[in-house]
Amino acid sequence: MLLSGADVHACETLETCTAQYSEVAVGGLGITKTEGDLARKVQSYGPEAIPFLIELLEDENQGVRQLAGYTIRDIDGLGPEHLDALIRARQNGDGWIPPAIARIGTIEAIEFLVSDLRNDPSTHTQVTHAFEILGENGAPYVAELYACPDDCNERVFDAASFVLNEIGEDAVAVIPRLLEIAKDHKFALASRQYAIIGIGQIGTRAEAFVPELVALSKNEPLLAAYVDSSLVNIGSSEAVSALLLALPYDAEYVLSDIKGLGENGYEAGPAVVAYLKDLNWDIRVNAADALGHIGYTPAASALADALTDEDDWKLVYAASLALARLSAEDFVAALEHVRETHWYPPVSDMAESALRNIQSGTPLAESEWWQINTVDDSPKSCDAIAEDSLDEPDGTKYYTATDEAKLQQLAYDSAIYSYGAPEGTEPNENGIIEVTDDNMVEFVKQIQQVPDLALKVSDGWLVGADRGEWGGELVHVSADGNSTVLYEGNIEDIFKVGDQLVAISGLAHMFSNNGDLLQINETEPGEFSVVPWKRLPAAPMSSWLIEGGDLLINTYDGGSVIVSKIGTFRMAECVSK
Repeated sequence: MLLSGADVHACETLETCTAQYSEVAVGGLGITKTEGDLARKVQSYGPEAIPFLIELLEDENQGVRQLAGYTIRDIDGLGPEHLDALIRARQNGDGWIPPAIARIGTIEAIEFLVSDLRNDPSTHTQVTHAFEILGENGAPYVAELYACPDDCNERVFDAASFVLNEIGEDAVAVIPRLLEIAKDHKFALASRQYAIIGIGQIGTRAEAFVPELVALSKNEPLLAAYVDSSLVNIGSSEAVSALLLALPYDAEYVLSDIKGLGENGYEAGPAVVAYLKDLNWDIRVNAADALGHIGYTPAASALADALTDEDDWKLVYAASLALARLSAEDFVAALEHVRETHWYPPVSDMAESALRNIQSGTPLAESEWWQINTVDDSPKSCDAIAEDSLDEPDGTKYYTATDEAKLQQLAYDSAIYSYGAPEGTEPNENGIIEVTDDNMVEFVKQIQQVPDLALKVSDGWLVGADRGEWGGELVHVSADGNSTVLYEGNIEDIFKVGDQLVAISGLAHMFSNNGDLLQINETEPGEFSVVPWKRLPAAPMSSWLIEGGDLLINTYDGGSVIVSKIGTFRMAECVSK
């Protein structure tokens, strides 16, 4: 019978605790709570426990060996005399051992870990964690992984770059060696290109080497793109020119890079300001955020204009943050107006935080992940609201729960797209199948989609599907059965609100939580187009019409909101059921 956590804590001596390994160990990829409790108990004995654990590393039970490896990886007192036993355990497949080898820290230990990384160049593993432990002592050995004259494995370069990023600024001493590799034509081109990438992974302390990188870019065009990428990661002002060239082609991504330059990105300011008017709402938000981070004070007036946006609360939130970062004292009145009048409480709160920051230097209350998720202290959705619901006219709306057979008549062709490693890819030592830029492939599955809901229109039906992380779409199915995709994205519902047609879209998945209202326009009889109308506080959870013809939307972790027939928002009044 397996022991409980209480039994583990009850063991009174090192001998009785290590004797429990055969009863507690269950094997598998992870460590159970009881296994973890026992490991921490044994670790508390420090160096005294090492001989017992070394012996358990040779146990015939694979689960016992695994638990012993997990325990010894974080224990104090390991020395060169233990290296051979740890290497044997690693060679026998123990995935937890590399950090223990790193703690020994001898040349022999580091060289073994380098060989391990070369043989299995994966990231986010115990081996890469081992190099993080080694820090500056391991960095020179990692740098030599780039020194490949021919027949190079680019996955090794990827792993080396990942490790240098984990070590960070402690690896600055290897930059001269990486530059030597980058300049030396005896090494493969990929080797030289990735050595430049490795320099960027070290971060801001590589700034002193920027002139050499720039000269290398000018002299050797095949290295130029890699130098540009490295300059971005270093945060150098020399990255601005390349980023401005790329900005029109991938604005959302490049704006984030410009933001990362901080004040070194100031010269990009005039170009970034133009994106406050972009048709893509997320690009507008990223532009406002970037302007604050690069300290581009001439943008203050344009950011103040963004505070008046009635459709996108997140742009107002971003502009408030940016004005605070610019110490924009001339626009205090505009921020006060947002604080007093904005319909969404977190935006009012941010305006207040921005005002305090400008007026007294109080730190900004900025949420994490707000660009792609909700903000901190967002309102909760209501269990019930004060207004009564409003029934839609009979025969104009179908839902799966009540009209499945009718919805099957409106099925349309669609596809599910997914991305991953090719079939047959082996998992790494942690049981994870790694997906990289080099091995990622697209999978397409053709399906016949039965919609989740349908709204009757002048020519047929507007139908919507929500497949969660696998996507969805808004489709017009005409009276003669032809289907036209109007919008790709999950559709929670479709309504006629006043004189306009509105679809509710969004997705809450992992770190992302976003929702939108879409305006559907009949451009010609039987032909429809879709444009963004309003940004929701979060992904939609449920919705219905309420008395007066307004629309209630309950969101995931963003509150319950009501949009009127003319498009104004207000928070719903929650009541007890």
